[in-house]
Amino acid sequence: MNHTTTAPQTLDLGGTWQLTWTAGPDGSPSYATGGAAIPATVPGQVHTDLLAAGLLEDPDVGLREADQMWIGHSQWTYSRTFTWDGTSEDRTELVADGLDTFATVRLNGQDVAVTADQHIGYRWEVAHLLTPGENLLEITFGSAWDAAHECEAQLGGELPRPYDEPYPYVRKSACNFGWDWGPHYVTAGIWQPIRLESWSRGRIASIRPDTALHEGPGGTTATVGVSVGVERPDPASELTLTAVLTAPDGSEAARVSVPVDADDVVLALDVADPELWWPVGLGAQPLYGLSVVLHGAGEGGGDALSTGTRRIGLRTVTVEEEPDAIGTTWALAVNGRRVRVRGYNWIPDDPFIAEVTDERLGQRLDQAVDGGANLLRVWGGGYFSTEEFMAGCDERGLMVWHDFLFACAAYDESDAMIEAVTTEAEQAVARLSSHPSLVIWCGGNECVWGMYDWGWPEILDGRPYGAAFYTEVLPGVIDRLDPSRPYVPNSPWSGSLDRHPNDRDSGPVHIWEVWNNVDYVHYRDVDPPFVSEMGWCAPPAWSTLQRVVTEGDLVPENPQVAHHMRAADGMEKLARGLEPYFGAPGAAEDWHYLTQMVQARSQAVGAEWLRTRERCAGVVIWQLNDCWPVLSWSAVDGDGIEKPVWYALRRSFADHLLAIVPVTAGGTDDPTGPDGLEVVLVNDGLSAWAADVVVRRLALDGTELARETLPLTAAADGTARALLPGGLTAVSDSEFLVADADGLRSTWFFAPDAALAPAAPRFTAEATADGGTVRVSVHAETLLRDLCVFADRLADMLGVGAPELVVDDMMLTVLPGETAVFTISRRDGGPLDAPADLSAATLSPVVRCIGDGSSLVPSGSGGAAGDAAR
Repeated sequence: MNHTTTAPQTLDLGGTWQLTWTAGPDGSPSYATGGAAIPATVPGQVHTDLLAAGLLEDPDVGLREADQMWIGHSQWTYSRTFTWDGTSEDRTELVADGLDTFATVRLNGQDVAVTADQHIGYRWEVAHLLTPGENLLEITFGSAWDAAHECEAQLGGELPRPYDEPYPYVRKSACNFGWDWGPHYVTAGIWQPIRLESWSRGRIASIRPDTALHEGPGGTTATVGVSVGVERPDPASELTLTAVLTAPDGSEAARVSVPVDADDVVLALDVADPELWWPVGLGAQPLYGLSVVLHGAGEGGGDALSTGTRRIGLRTVTVEEEPDAIGTTWALAVNGRRVRVRGYNWIPDDPFIAEVTDERLGQRLDQAVDGGANLLRVWGGGYFSTEEFMAGCDERGLMVWHDFLFACAAYDESDAMIEAVTTEAEQAVARLSSHPSLVIWCGGNECVWGMYDWGWPEILDGRPYGAAFYTEVLPGVIDRLDPSRPYVPNSPWSGSLDRHPNDRDSGPVHIWEVWNNVDYVHYRDVDPPFVSEMGWCAPPAWSTLQRVVTEGDLVPENPQVAHHMRAADGMEKLARGLEPYFGAPGAAEDWHYLTQMVQARSQAVGAEWLRTRERCAGVVIWQLNDCWPVLSWSAVDGDGIEKPVWYALRRSFADHLLAIVPVTAGGTDDPTGPDGLEVVLVNDGLSAWAADVVVRRLALDGTELARETLPLTAAADGTARALLPGGLTAVSDSEFLVADADGLRSTWFFAPDAALAPAAPRFTAEATADGGTVRVSVHAETLLRDLCVFADRLADMLGVGAPELVVDDMMLTVLPGETAVFTISRRDGGPLDAPADLSAATLSPVVRCIGDGSSLVPSGSGGAAGDAAR
């Protein structure tokens, strides 16, 4: 972990507790109402404890979500005894890093506190309540659901929000109340660590490092200003702070000691020739060790009273905004260099945070980096990031855009709410500001947009909607505690409350009209400065969806499949996306495959168009991950399996991108548009990229009709483009373009699939076991589009769980005469025990391409051949 702070004496109160149902709705199950205590684990939540005890069936499966609704309407008590041997320290505090959400805390029968905010950590003096020997700690959680409805009634007026759930009234993870990608699990419990801490004279309450870089005759130097919050019962006591900075190689880089003369002390550490932290792809991620010790004054420093450590990176970050011919540019710059952002939005990886192991979190972060991303945006409807998440981003060079916890709703601006939000923000900023990966704070998600487009003014009738949080409260906290880190009031944002927040000419924008209303070619209609949300929906891996659909086929009409689609009119929008390309697929296998193909194509089209625009400095896809098995916009599904869109975006997000794009966007039937096509090199690398781009016009049968070689050079952080000459213009719909350069390929089809001259794909395929992996070789006899190998469909044959398998590539265009080789391996690197007969690995639904039909027939050579037209 990045963040540790030690006190002289700590008693961890995590581990085994007892959980008891103490009130709730009629019809709650007898195992709860009978009064028997249920074994519980802290940190954790009621749902995870009931699941672990075998009392609750997995609510992700089938329609069982309805079977757990009573949990969120119930009252629960966690209790445990512990032995207290006393202490010589002056203060003993009960420290709860997170209680979810409306809790009454009692120690030995005496009330300690009442809480009402999931996002705040608490500290209470309890020495007077402790007794030598055995002590009883009880925490009773009321229903956040019921409390939210009570708050709504007290407020006396509706707060606009996208769902008929009262989440804006309470400071709890918004997505616990259901979302358009998430289940409705209203949680409760001790969801973060809890302990007793004893200390005397003083303790370190916070450490906030801030880096400034200086250029001089002798080179670069860095100053690390370390703001240390100190709690000291006696302000007159003589205390000293010592800060030591350790270089990545373990040597001491700087040291300074200062007397404590205030509750917030600043120490300055000067570093010559600093090793700078860079986003992935632009340099290394060296991390310095920072140790801060609070001790008694005097020679030698006296006894250490409190110690805090951090791992920090030395870097600067700014937002660059410049007027241009269209509006205003908006870009992140790290260490003075503009960074072209390629990112994903991040949602809570599970409804129950205790389920997110370090291994699972590491896998998700690796999937982001391996998929070409350099930034994750932590969305505001969840919770503040854990130390494990932030440390993982620090180590990988993944920048983090972090929303404060507001999402898609109007919020009460009462004094009590302002006080709670201020405390949340102060704690989050103090805890997270040491992480170099954190590059920007954001006030919230789509909370200003609602006032413009979602009918909020009529509902609010003059009441405030939360603007004070985004323009006063939160920037005030940033100015005080984290002044060098950029802040944007909301996403989207155009620079002022007086301008439409999703103005495409300025600031970060959200592009949702494409998924909601039109074909994906219309991503090319815009030229924004930065995109912080865009996405297209599709099912998860077949095995993931099949695991939770217990009856019927995996088709939209199946009630269980429909239950796992939460997007508004989601099935209709999937069908609209399919129609111009594939019509209405009849078989479940085809519907699943083709909806995934449309998702992959749509995001590749959008990402590549935006990356080829000179003014667009960032593309952040909605979304990287899922929190359960759902049809959603994710690139990685709830079981951790990469969807085809992940592979498509990996190419679209590469440091070097080769793309064919229209000069002026066309429509679905004629995507080329009126002004022809150009080939573009996009170079996010550190040095210039020179390439000879070979562009060929081919017939669908592979016959070459024309060829041009275009030499291009793209500067670092730049693009290079060339208009395609007339000889490459299609004569008929039975032609397409292929551009190749440095092992990269881009294709262009002049009409949607349904309008192309029919050509049945033909290929042979062979699977072999090779060094503990399975290799599937596909030799194209005709053009193969969107060729995929679905590793999860081989899980039973290979005797492993579907999420344990991974394939190295997907979404390939293979020309006649070419061979594509796919490697299937275990995700953990272990060997696969492949059977002698691997012929099934070459058949549909394992191997798929556009137009192959729903099955393949084994060929005489032991592989498989496809010969079918849709």
